[in-house]
Amino acid sequence: MNNLKRLIYFIPAAMLIAAFWLFSEPEIKPNFDVRLTKGAYQGLHLWSTGRAYPNAVMPDKGHFTAFEQAKNHHALTKSSFDTDPWYSLGPVNIGGRTLAIAINPENPVTIYAGSASGGLWRSRTGGRGRIAWELISTGFPVLAVSAIAISPQDTNTIYIGTGEVYAYQNAGFDAANRGARGSYGIGILKSTDGGATWSKSLDWTENQQRGVQAIRFNPLNPRTIWAATTEGTFKSTDAGATWENEHPVRMATDLAIAESDTNTVIAGYGNFGSLGHGIYRTVNGGNTWTKITTGVPQTFNGKVQLGIFNSPFQTVIYASIGNGFQPGINNASWLCKSVNKGQSWSIVSEVDFSQWQGWFSHDVAVSPTNPDIITVVGIDTWISDDGGVTLTKKSVGPDPGAFRGQVPPGEPEGVSNYVHSDIHDVVYHPSDPNIFYLACDGGVFRTTDGGQTFDGCNGGYQTIQFYNGFASSRRDSNFAIGGLQDNHSIIYKGSQIWSKFHFDGDGGWAAIDPRDDQVVYATAQRLFLVKSSDGGDTFFNIVPPGRDIRPAAFISPFVVGVDNPDIIYGGRDIVYKSANGGAFWLPTNGAVPVSGGSFGLSPLVMAISHQNSDIVYLGAVPLFGIPGPARVFRTTNGGTSWDDITGPLPDRFHGDMAIDPNDDATVYLTFSGFGSSHVYKTNDRGDTWQDINGALPDVPTSAVTVDPLFPDQIYVGNDIGVYASVDGGETWEDFSEGLPDAIISIDLSISNTNRKLRVATHGNGVYERQLIGKVPTGIEDEAVVINEFSLSQNYPNPFNPTTNIRFRIAEFGFVELKIYDVGGRLVKTLVSENRAAGFHSAQWDASNQSGEKVASGTYFYKLQAGASVQIRKMIVMK
Repeated sequence: MNNLKRLIYFIPAAMLIAAFWLFSEPEIKPNFDVRLTKGAYQGLHLWSTGRAYPNAVMPDKGHFTAFEQAKNHHALTKSSFDTDPWYSLGPVNIGGRTLAIAINPENPVTIYAGSASGGLWRSRTGGRGRIAWELISTGFPVLAVSAIAISPQDTNTIYIGTGEVYAYQNAGFDAANRGARGSYGIGILKSTDGGATWSKSLDWTENQQRGVQAIRFNPLNPRTIWAATTEGTFKSTDAGATWENEHPVRMATDLAIAESDTNTVIAGYGNFGSLGHGIYRTVNGGNTWTKITTGVPQTFNGKVQLGIFNSPFQTVIYASIGNGFQPGINNASWLCKSVNKGQSWSIVSEVDFSQWQGWFSHDVAVSPTNPDIITVVGIDTWISDDGGVTLTKKSVGPDPGAFRGQVPPGEPEGVSNYVHSDIHDVVYHPSDPNIFYLACDGGVFRTTDGGQTFDGCNGGYQTIQFYNGFASSRRDSNFAIGGLQDNHSIIYKGSQIWSKFHFDGDGGWAAIDPRDDQVVYATAQRLFLVKSSDGGDTFFNIVPPGRDIRPAAFISPFVVGVDNPDIIYGGRDIVYKSANGGAFWLPTNGAVPVSGGSFGLSPLVMAISHQNSDIVYLGAVPLFGIPGPARVFRTTNGGTSWDDITGPLPDRFHGDMAIDPNDDATVYLTFSGFGSSHVYKTNDRGDTWQDINGALPDVPTSAVTVDPLFPDQIYVGNDIGVYASVDGGETWEDFSEGLPDAIISIDLSISNTNRKLRVATHGNGVYERQLIGKVPTGIEDEAVVINEFSLSQNYPNPFNPTTNIRFRIAEFGFVELKIYDVGGRLVKTLVSENRAAGFHSAQWDASNQSGEKVASGTYFYKLQAGASVQIRKMIVMK
């Protein structure tokens, strides 16, 4: 019945929207590459473009240098505030994008996993159990672990390769002109004590744009190690002390070494049609190389992955080669085979297992006991028992197979043949051919019956990648929602086991109605906006117009009004506004992009005043080939017009934006990229800007938030950690205690009711920590919130001589509204009587109980109705 009511309600609105759309905007396609609409590429493109802009590529160094400086606390003020370290909120039941797996050959229940931006992880239970994984600290800012190799003679010796890179800088065709990459690289690290300590082996700490794709030991001499990298194929003959580039063809993606003759090495190269792509062979340890010209495709746009069967009598090599980039464009996959150590090849299958992810996620592995049994992966998992001639699909991806709701950690995550799509690596158990592991965009999976059924192995594997727009309830500390890379959006309900729901591939910005936690909003890529009226159990579409014809960032912003939550703004190049919770939308700015022109800049960040929903700020950037510098805009009239308030701000992609909850003229803005300041502040609605970066590291800064009770206390998050200021940005302190060595802090959110700060990371889930500011003794009651109980921010604020306080109570009963000073002393009682359920208001004229005017300064007002309590802060300014 509820769905029927919604349908009846929305059909007229949908007809009006369609009519308005047809008659108000031309059906003109923007000038951007349609290939960028595919989630995996566009997410990586946005990540790398934002960090490179305004240049075409990222600088050689920046991230590691800033990490070293931050670690040494150069010029960072240390405060005397004492709060407990960060602690994990999970999720511990959902895995994030994983690039590599390695199994200890002497003890196969010990396995290592390399996440895309969450570091190196280890399991001593074969990936099984509720708490199967632990994060391995390296002491370095390791985000992407793209390759792992364990010495076959001493399993305490481990090498890891870093950096997730698919298109090396400008290599490749036009769509990849800024490079598809997901994290920084610092080269190769080595451990000789089972991961307890690490040292640099191939030192690329000042070459952050590079990546290591594969590391292989010489099976007969483990002091000789080979590495496939973005710079070519490297070789070390002294256990990683020194390295030489034996074959400097860009974008080496994989290697295979013949055990019967270790001078014979096969290398695969290419991605996005990079120069020299193909399969190469050396028979003299890398002195000379020959390109394979028959039995393999001569040109392709994807990458090459290799699998090898080694025995004293036989060497069989398979090559998985992809071509696809976007559904329907150049889709193709080739499975090639050599039975003579790579000397000659044949194409044994053209089943399109990699499809549109030929550049991104596919692989092949060979059974350790039979060279004819192979596993080929791409979007899904395929098995062959006849040397690749026949491929049989064995797994299904999220939409048909994944479970919804709170899937317990370590338990099945879907139907018996469910494996999350986009599989990057497949590795066989060294002695049991029925067991192999899969690394994919949903973490780690395995089979124990040769691919007939699969299990999730993500218990405790906290590697999920959040995007900006994480939302915490204003009323319930146990309720929050955020969007993820290729894992939809998920909901926090007070435990590390988060709830999953599905409506599209990638989740984006989210929001919770400040009055009612039952009303929840979420998005998928390019502002596919959905709404729930039952706390996130079900959703229905309220997508603003223009999704197919207006430019929009992959992760596009929207905001919900605080004083009036029925008002929503959604940001394409034209900003759309709804005054009735998304039932009907109208374009702002006279249906013209806020930045002008036929097709404008794409909004990337947006913030709305807590007091007046007519006041909105946004940052917009050039995407999809649309020219122009990044700019900042403001409306004070509900979108009738937008003012350009960019002024002297740097031409960088915007990371985040926060409005002081007490004063909508004070706004904080952060910036991505390198080589500029990253945090700015305005006290006059953007007419002027102040650089408050101070001693903060020069790294992309993606998050900022303001403590509503102590608005001089500001928190920012960047690609290293979290930092805090207690003086409005005059000085900064490191606030990262308890976090991993380095994180990508993608968003910060405050849980008001328990006074906690949350950091949503792009690779390590969510962490929580107590805010620095403490409510004065005497009024520090825990806020117990029930439905339909709320205390609004006073308005105006700061104020002189009077201010209004609005509140709502759930049922008839005794209500108290009192004013306190910063010492917790009662100043005045505004309400002390029975009130009916509903909205009420009170006015304070800045006088005390005796009618005397109080001094300028900070005051608190506390509302109590039964067991429900809420406290807010206000400022008297004379």
